[in-house]
Amino acid sequence: MKASRKYTIIVATSLLSLLIIFLAVNYFIWHKNYRGRFYPQEFIGNLAVGGKTKDEAKGLLEGIFQKINQTGLTFQYNQEVKRLDLDIVSFDSDLARPTLILDASQTITDIFNSKNHNSFFSYLWSKFVIGEQKFSPSYSLDETAVKSFLEDSFSELNIPPENAYFSLTSSQGSGQIIANQEKIGKGIDYDKVFNDVKNNLANLDDPTVLIRTISLYPEIKQADLSHLTAEAEKMVGQGGLTISFNESEANNSTIKYWKIGPDKLATWISLIKTLDGTSIYLDQEKIKKYLEAEASPEINKAAVLPRFEIKDDKVSSWQTGKDGREVDLDASAQAITQNIINGQTETNLIMKNISAQDESPDNNLQIKEIIGTGHSSFTGSPSNRRKNIQTGANALQGILIKPNEEFSLIKTLGAIDASAGYLPELVIKDNKTVPEFGGGLCQIGTTIFRTALSSGLPITMRQNHSYRVSYYEPAGTDATIYDPLPDFRFINDTGNYILIQARIENNDLYFDFWGTKDGRVATTTYPTIYNIVKPAPTKIVETTELAPGQKKCTESSHNGADAFFDYTVIYPEGATTTPVQERRFSSHYVPWQGVCLVGVAASSTSEIVESASDPIATSSDQTRIAE
Repeated sequence: MKASRKYTIIVATSLLSLLIIFLAVNYFIWHKNYRGRFYPQEFIGNLAVGGKTKDEAKGLLEGIFQKINQTGLTFQYNQEVKRLDLDIVSFDSDLARPTLILDASQTITDIFNSKNHNSFFSYLWSKFVIGEQKFSPSYSLDETAVKSFLEDSFSELNIPPENAYFSLTSSQGSGQIIANQEKIGKGIDYDKVFNDVKNNLANLDDPTVLIRTISLYPEIKQADLSHLTAEAEKMVGQGGLTISFNESEANNSTIKYWKIGPDKLATWISLIKTLDGTSIYLDQEKIKKYLEAEASPEINKAAVLPRFEIKDDKVSSWQTGKDGREVDLDASAQAITQNIINGQTETNLIMKNISAQDESPDNNLQIKEIIGTGHSSFTGSPSNRRKNIQTGANALQGILIKPNEEFSLIKTLGAIDASAGYLPELVIKDNKTVPEFGGGLCQIGTTIFRTALSSGLPITMRQNHSYRVSYYEPAGTDATIYDPLPDFRFINDTGNYILIQARIENNDLYFDFWGTKDGRVATTTYPTIYNIVKPAPTKIVETTELAPGQKKCTESSHNGADAFFDYTVIYPEGATTTPVQERRFSSHYVPWQGVCLVGVAASSTSEIVESASDPIATSSDQTRIAE
């Protein structure tokens, strides 16, 4: 018994000694080589980072990311190869945006937040239990932009399937109803494409993505229509349909007519596959599309919104609102369908009134005083950009925002095209220059954002630019807009109307919000700017769009950075909301590589790189970093 007990004690002591030695040796290894560093057998993609500090790993990542950004994404179908440049750059900063954002800082932060790299026991668990670990880099991919690029570059691969359908043998409307053969389509296998792209990014690889196609099969086949021919003939066999609208103004009355022949009626017939088989119906969307194209332009009248301006604390330049009208597409389509089913050959359009919500010009809207002002400078803007800023400001001048209304800047601006007075700017996509509208309108978005902050209003949608723009310094106080998204939105929670007034003084844009102060106090801190990242050298793109030797550059390179500021609104006593509302607006900006176009002869297609000028690393940046 004593010998057995003694043996047990010796074994236990030995094991404990080995454990202590094991822990001591590994503690020494951890403390010397891995404390606050990546653990052994840790990878970011295929990049081994074991034993690396945060800064060392970040430096390696940034080198790989820079290479990916310069190379772009390459796609191939058979022998056709297309490269997607990851930056959409423009001669106006508002239109520039990245397709892919690779973020080295965020990648390192995410990994260290997920594991405690300062813990010895976490190190032991990682080394002896988990083993090799592979982390994915942090990135943001604009899949819509990639898909649009593939649709344009490989348009021959996008062939939608066609269901079997009915038509007339004669376009004159007197032919026979026939059932047409369905057609199989094909398309790009986007699931595979994006899976391959994401796998490449996760592995920090940039091989060519091979495009595969998939067959797209129609739901309805010709054989499914055999029992529906008689019903189709009944729908189109009434000799057509006449749609009318009685235009009455003052003592004048005019009737407008649209004649729909059997051949057009046949195109409105649609079929649907159900559990019980194939059914035939008149397609409401096709009817509405016809009415929208043919009838609405002749009949619709936009409402004139009430507007006025404040001068010398008095209402002036009153514009009385006027109701508008438009074709009620849903109701009219339903009426047309019912009349055709009932065998009728005539139908009237159904209209709906658009109320302008007229208000009297006696200032009973409680427009008394300025409740907030926003400002930005567009010094250095070219003529096209200045014209677009003026046009955008004019579109907002005198607009009234109702109590509790959510204001949408995109919706209020309306059409952003030549018809509204905007001028185009050149955008570089895939080393080609194309015109695009909207340059300068982020000056409007940024200034309205600052006005809403000054007014203490709740912000419901705001997105910063992908990179820093000199017009919108200090960083973190900008708002980008691009139709249809991102938008800028806020809620008028003042309980009274808000009137927008625009002012342009030399190179400065101002918006004033007029209304009635309710005692709220809004404050914003000055932005803290940190994580300054230098951009890649300026890229030179050769193009035949310019004369040989001519050079045209986008806005210069910009540092990447992070920024934030705090927004506080203190509401007066008795307010129905929380007395103090606090929010932090955070912004992340990627370093932006400058791009210059150089004109070349048609045979040249090469690309070179030159040194970048030192971007906007300001003394205020460094001051904030030190703080």
